[in-house]
Amino acid sequence: MNTPSCPQRSVAHTYTGSPRGKKDNEASYINNGSRPLSVFLLYFAEIITLLVVETNRYCHDYIDRLDVGTSPEPDVTEADMFVFLSLTIQMGHGVRDKLTDYRATVDQL
Repeated sequence: MNTPSCPQRSVAHTYTGSPRGKKDNEASYINNGSRPLSVFLLYFAEIITLLVVETNRYCHDYIDRLDVGTSPEPDVTEADMFVFLSLTIQMGHGVRDKLTDYRATVDQL
């Protein structure tokens, strides 16, 4: 019996990262009582680091192309990235009329 053949897809990028799944040696602190932030960091810690590295690389490349010397701004840190992502996520929970309204003091923040 002939089975229909599926078209072959080319692979744009072969994954070269670490093996998939929970790494007990790296996440022994995660259990049923873990806080949501702990679980979030389990999945996104490497992504946050990658965002920081690539943001800084892009900034340095951009400044180099402008040929105006070194950047007066310090590199973005993981703490800076967490603040940016936190504010971006929070902005989606409370829609405001103007961008400046997000700077208002709110008990929730």
